[in-house]
Amino acid sequence: MKIRSAALCAVAAALVATVLGAGQANATRPSSLVLAPTAIVAGGTVTADIYCLRPSGAGELATTLTAAGLAAPIPLRVVGDGGTGGIGVALRGDGPVGTVPGRYTASYDCWGWIVRAEFVVTN
Repeated sequence: MKIRSAALCAVAAALVATVLGAGQANATRPSSLVLAPTAIVAGGTVTADIYCLRPSGAGELATTLTAAGLAAPIPLRVVGDGGTGGIGVALRGDGPVGTVPGRYTASYDCWGWIVRAEFVVTN
């Protein structure tokens, strides 16, 4: 009976710690790169949304997204912390895709963590 009571207390304490720990929105949100739309007509525009979880002592991030399939590097601007209470950086940018149809992969270095997203250029 004492073991069962102790186990229930441990479970309750873990549950309370989990609920209280969830106070910072998206505190464990992983770094990511999202391109929209994922299928773009040649010469069209794509939007890049990047979120990077910031390690302590982190330096600057790249200010452009480059990839085969893009007509030019996409300039990125900081748009906040991604709803993480300051432990991350959210970047956004828009730019044109190239004119050669195909499947491409864009990648971005989030302080050593490489995030990737695929996009398709169509006719």
